[in-house]
Amino acid sequence: MTTNDIHATLQTYGVEAARSAIINEVSGVFAAYSIGVDPRHISLIADYMTFEGGYKAFNRKCIATNASPLAKMSFESTCKFLTDATIYGDYDVLNNPSARLVVGAPILAGTGICDVLQEAA
Repeated sequence: MTTNDIHATLQTYGVEAARSAIINEVSGVFAAYSIGVDPRHISLIADYMTFEGGYKAFNRKCIATNASPLAKMSFESTCKFLTDATIYGDYDVLNNPSARLVVGAPILAGTGICDVLQEAA
């Protein structure tokens, strides 16, 4: 059983089911136009939309509330977000995947979440 009503899915089945519904809907939109998108990118979007336990829009207005200037710039209005960050002295601590991707740093998830240490001989 599937639905495109994210709010109903969230209320009935919880945030993980809502996240899955978002992934299905976004994937379906891209598939309708034969656009190939890596599922990890769509998962990041769904994670961003649901990480607070509810769901929020993934648009220019909502992304502007993000504290990370680099995450904002990775969305679409790069020049505006860069200009605002410069004017207001914003800085980025690189603690989210989008910001880390922009600067070429490993993402702190999956295999990038740990270090392998070896004792000195």
